[in-house]
Amino acid sequence: MKRRSYNLCALPLIAIVIVFSLDARADDWPAYRGTHGDGIAAAKSVFPPSGEFSLEVAWKKTIGSGYSGIAVAEGIAVTGFSVDNKDVLAAFDMKTGVERWRFEIENTYTGHDGSHTGPIATPTIVGGRVYGLGAWGRLFALNVKDGSLVWSTHLKDDHEATKPHYGFSTSPFVREGVLVVQGGAKDAALTGFDVKTGKLLWKSGEDTADYQSPVDYNDRGIELMLAPGKKSLIAFAPKTGEISWQFEHKGNGATGAGSLSPVPTSKGNIFLSNKGSGSTVFSISGSAESFKAETKWESKSIRNSYNVPLYHDGSVYAFSSRFLTCVDAETGKSTWRSRAPGDGFLILVDEHLVVVTKKTGEVHIIPATSEGFASVASTPAVGDVVWAHPSFADSAIFVRSMTEIARVDIKKGAATIASANRDNASGNGKFAKFLSDVAKSSKKQETVDAFMETIEGFPLTEGNTVHFLYQGEGSDLAVGSDLFGARQERAMNRVADTDLFYYSATLESDGRVNYVFIRDYEDHLMDARNSRQTKSNIYGKEMAMNFGGEPMDMSWFAMSDWKAPTFFATPDADNKGKVESRKFKSKVAEGIEIELNVYLPAGYIKSKKSYPVAYVFGGRKAMEVGEMPRALDNIVGKSVKPIIAVFIDASGRIDDEKMSESFVTEVIPEVDQNFRTQKNRNSRACIGAGFPGGSAITIAFAKSNLVGKVGTLSMFSFGSVEKGLIPNVMTAKSQRMQLYMDWGKYDLRNPDEAWDLAKTNREFASYLRDRGFKPQGGELNEGTGWSSWKNRTEAVFSSLFPVK
Repeated sequence: MKRRSYNLCALPLIAIVIVFSLDARADDWPAYRGTHGDGIAAAKSVFPPSGEFSLEVAWKKTIGSGYSGIAVAEGIAVTGFSVDNKDVLAAFDMKTGVERWRFEIENTYTGHDGSHTGPIATPTIVGGRVYGLGAWGRLFALNVKDGSLVWSTHLKDDHEATKPHYGFSTSPFVREGVLVVQGGAKDAALTGFDVKTGKLLWKSGEDTADYQSPVDYNDRGIELMLAPGKKSLIAFAPKTGEISWQFEHKGNGATGAGSLSPVPTSKGNIFLSNKGSGSTVFSISGSAESFKAETKWESKSIRNSYNVPLYHDGSVYAFSSRFLTCVDAETGKSTWRSRAPGDGFLILVDEHLVVVTKKTGEVHIIPATSEGFASVASTPAVGDVVWAHPSFADSAIFVRSMTEIARVDIKKGAATIASANRDNASGNGKFAKFLSDVAKSSKKQETVDAFMETIEGFPLTEGNTVHFLYQGEGSDLAVGSDLFGARQERAMNRVADTDLFYYSATLESDGRVNYVFIRDYEDHLMDARNSRQTKSNIYGKEMAMNFGGEPMDMSWFAMSDWKAPTFFATPDADNKGKVESRKFKSKVAEGIEIELNVYLPAGYIKSKKSYPVAYVFGGRKAMEVGEMPRALDNIVGKSVKPIIAVFIDASGRIDDEKMSESFVTEVIPEVDQNFRTQKNRNSRACIGAGFPGGSAITIAFAKSNLVGKVGTLSMFSFGSVEKGLIPNVMTAKSQRMQLYMDWGKYDLRNPDEAWDLAKTNREFASYLRDRGFKPQGGELNEGTGWSSWKNRTEAVFSSLFPVK
């Protein structure tokens, strides 16, 4: 194959003035990721060898929320979105953007548990028909000219398919007169419908379909499709549904098996990003009778991304985490990776990657070569977050975000390249002066070294500005922090000709957060110049959520007005309480062992009086990481009345409903029978932090006849307030519930994925106030995890059990 030649070092990230003659032919993009579902456009001679082209937004329209991609064919661009409490499919004139028609699918599928609202599946345009699938399960065909309904059926109601947790998302394809849908019904992982009538023609395969779609596959001259399920990869004939072969891919994770798309590479090899932590290439051989799928290689070089990779000329191109990556398809070794242009979604057009960035909505054109990364043209295209792959048709690029759809034309003229300048330092302070001085210095490294010696504490803070500073080895540095959220980091700026990197941010004067440096994409480093260190039980490598995994070492800092707690000091011997451990097998929870570590305050042994009880869910973490017993030693009798604290843990997973019953019929009786407790609702509290905070709220309100107090530290709930937290709020007894709720402004969140647990707490507290409750506490300018939550121990206990 003849390849274009680019001098990668000669492509500065500035405006390039060029002129050329472009001769591109139009091709349809009729379905999810193109004609064959592989993300590759058929068009040739789109980009000239010289790279002389620019990008220009031809039209842009406002739409609603949705994940649906754009199908472009027969003169229209079609996508799905939510508007006015309805999910719709709308067609726009591909050249002008004028809306041609709009079809109402169903009631809006509301986002939940970290998802956005709206349709997910990409429609298909074939033979004068538009085929679509709604998130609730309605499968339908429309007339391409006016959007009128031709036929409709329902995967869940009519065909017993199971709705995936986030809604139906598989994209339909038309093959040989059959509408192929990876529906996920019992004994019917795959289904085929008559394109004319919607009648079910065949069903086959056994597997779970979540957020996967089939792709075309030529198996030694036989045209098949590949369907990735949660457990297996299935090769089948689209005309009949007959399975040619299948094997277990042994994948896992939401970014792995849960959203898997197979990528055929060289002859007989199939790439699968089948695990959240890595990918696999399987080598396929033999006939149906002697079929073998053998692992060719496994690698972590492509991992942890919802983007679907693609194959071109011996390389797999993908986003690995948030970095654009090129991997040798034969070996699995990375040949290059780049932080630019930013996390996003990609397709291949005429030997170029076309990327739309998730955060900024920019379109970038990047030569698909293993020699290295270079963006040869780019333009801002759409606002808001992007969650759909681009499309290519009519010599143009079509992109959409959660609020806009746009056509981007390839034009002759000046090609503008987005600036790589990430300098975010501002103001007139000490650091701004240093940057000015070092820029003028002829001895830059010496200037840096001298400046670093003048700093008394790291990171450097000036007013409400914090400057993260890293000095040392590395070519790419970033900082991850509570400030930015999960699966986020910020690229650091390098001071030219030195080993110093920096990133500046703002934080309130009473703020406290954790942070970590990420060097060359892999190494996670604490700040060597900051002695304040901690372990995060929330974030792991690449700032991914890490519930139950190995804690990650992080540094922390606080601004000038943050007050450090004093209750973690070694207590006086006379104030030290005692912890007794008790265990029993729960009959309610089918034999799961429940452990109760019971904190008895100083003086309990010699006293004969009864004590109120605080039941702490997630007890082991609260004791070991949150250091609650030590905190209680220092605050009981001072700001908190003498209490018994029961730290509750289970050896296995128990849902809130069973835990609620166990709490009433097993835990409370066990404690009341063995310890001197005050046996009334106003003397009992449920307390929890993080996910156990959600359990504490749920159980306290469900059993409000027995519990009169509840306290949460940064309650985690990924469900909506109405559905996830309040089924029992309005009972008569719970109206008198005493409440404490606090949370951090910088608690667990991801700005790209529609979840923010600070917002959830804010909304729930408002919901309660609107219904007559008076929760104490509120929002603090702090981060997430026990390293922050533990500092609020006195606040929750003194609110619920104050010294009178």
